[in-house]
Amino acid sequence: MTTQKKQTPLEKLSVDKKELKRQCLEQEQKLNETFAYMQEHSGRLLLSGVSTLLFPHTKTSSDTDNQSTNNPALTETPGLSLSDYLSIGKSMMPTLWSLARPVLVTWGIGKIQTMLIHGLLKKKGKNNGKK
Repeated sequence: MTTQKKQTPLEKLSVDKKELKRQCLEQEQKLNETFAYMQEHSGRLLLSGVSTLLFPHTKTSSDTDNQSTNNPALTETPGLSLSDYLSIGKSMMPTLWSLARPVLVTWGIGKIQTMLIHGLLKKKGKNNGKK
């Protein structure tokens, strides 16, 4: 007969903690690999995503490979309707605004400075002429 030593609640927690740390390290490694891939291929991923949204019916090399398999499920690409484009545009608005805001603020400050400088120079010119 073998008798197993029963774990105390503290020992169970310790084992669970070690297991969770191991799982966290694995997930962290997977995430780091994913982010590294995204960094290395960000330009290509961004361009392919944008081109797919703007030109849904154009064929890529993977599309022609899919057609050679004669699988109709892989070759059919549904087109995007106007509501799809509007939905995409609506979801991109916060990002576009965060990109455009610094440009608009800089432009606005420049315009205000130009207006103030021209206004002050005009007043100075008028005051000099009255003396």
